Amino acid sequence: MKKRLFSKFDYWLVAIIFVLSSCSNPQSVKNINSDEFKRLIESSNAPLVLDVRTDMEVATGVIPDAIQIDYTDDNFEQKITQLDKSKTVFVYCATGGRSAAAASVLAGNGFEHVYNLEGGIEAWKEKGFAVVKNNN
Repeated sequence: MKKRLFSKFDYWLVAIIFVLSSCSNPQSVKNINSDEFKRLIESSNAPLVLDVRTDMEVATGVIPDAIQIDYTDDNFEQKITQLDKSKTVFVYCATGGRSAAAASVLAGNGFEHVYNLEGGIEAWKEKGFAVVKNNN
């Protein structure tokens, strides 16, 4: 009787590892707090600060130099393709949920350096950091 080199369990394990590794994105999104977010923006060369909130939310104020692309817009993915993928992207929303999803979409579209603001602009404001009226 010929002895098998691998058991059925080994084949399943390899299959699961393959599926998980193929689903993971090689570009990672880093979730960071508002102190780190501010520090990195200030130390980055020409950062891209991306506000993914709605027009109504943006009217209340944005992080300085932010541009807006509404994550809920049907054309969000098409609009981000017009951005410079070589830039470091700092993405935020109101509380961090939409921006986390948007950051994953950015990474999935080839953006290699993506930072998500945990707690969103609300956490930013709680720290007393600057918010300006929309400058777009």
